[in-house]
Amino acid sequence: MSQGASLENPIKLLYKTGKVVLGSRRAVKLVKLGKAVGVIIASNIPRHVLEDFTYYARLGNVKVIRYPGSSYELGALLGKPFPVSVIAIIEPGESNILEVGEQ
Repeated sequence: MSQGASLENPIKLLYKTGKVVLGSRRAVKLVKLGKAVGVIIASNIPRHVLEDFTYYARLGNVKVIRYPGSSYELGALLGKPFPVSVIAIIEPGESNILEVGEQ
């Protein structure tokens, strides 16, 4: 099973049962404020945005999970008609995403 397939069900469960914020601008604010416990980042995110997330996540001890698919695939996984490049995890709900995802 690929890394992407192993993340799909935990991400769906997280979206259904947990508390998340979609979008890089809102997500980076939550990471800076220490309100996010983790972030899921699509593979095609711009390098400067990825560097921002990894920097602030390291400072705040926030887990960064790389989703191997594109932002379009991540959006489709959540049932959204638009690309989703970043998901900020505020509460994981019933999902075990923080244990499953690789840093």
